[in-house]
Amino acid sequence: MPAMSVGGFVMPAADIYVQRIQWLPYLTLAECRAAGAENCEDFLARLQNRTLSLAEAPGLSPRKRHALQVALQGTDLVPPVEALALPQPTRPGLYDINEPTATSPVLVSGNSEITLTVLTAVLATTVSPFYLLLVDTLGDTLDMALIYERFTPAKIATALEAATVAAKVSHRTLVIPGLATALQEPIAAATGWEVNVGPICALELPLFFGEYWQPPLGH
Repeated sequence: MPAMSVGGFVMPAADIYVQRIQWLPYLTLAECRAAGAENCEDFLARLQNRTLSLAEAPGLSPRKRHALQVALQGTDLVPPVEALALPQPTRPGLYDINEPTATSPVLVSGNSEITLTVLTAVLATTVSPFYLLLVDTLGDTLDMALIYERFTPAKIATALEAATVAAKVSHRTLVIPGLATALQEPIAAATGWEVNVGPICALELPLFFGEYWQPPLGH
């Protein structure tokens, strides 16, 4: 995100890791060539420089087209958020997104207000249900929470128990942010749950969840 001016002062914007979106694993050569591209690198470059529109990509399913559109919007989709010197905590605990059921995925992150703002904006692009578990990181964003060891396997296990997540779902699978990849096995050991590593950038979530990410009506 670009810097923002607040009261005459230029405030740096929070880094939501748009440059870390992984595109190519979600595309097939057939999909890219159906749009007239030589390969998927060419297809992606043309989408990003706007010499090709998603409407000109007949090989994509409607849901993949929507997922790509969300990711391509980048920071335009997310309300401006400042990179604050002090943590901005929001309520930790379990959040219900789109009336989740026993089979809904469980996303895990920290209780930064920035994190919740970004995730809420992205989750607003689907009607698919999720549980969102925010661990108490004292308001640190995930990158800082990892540095200060406030997003830990023990804290995740405590948060799962406090929110009685096991009683709400029929599976035992968590999705953690890509920045926490190194904690995948320790979290699994501490919780007894299977742990899948999601994307680093929240804007990649629609691509990560694929056909499960159902767009709202009219999209």
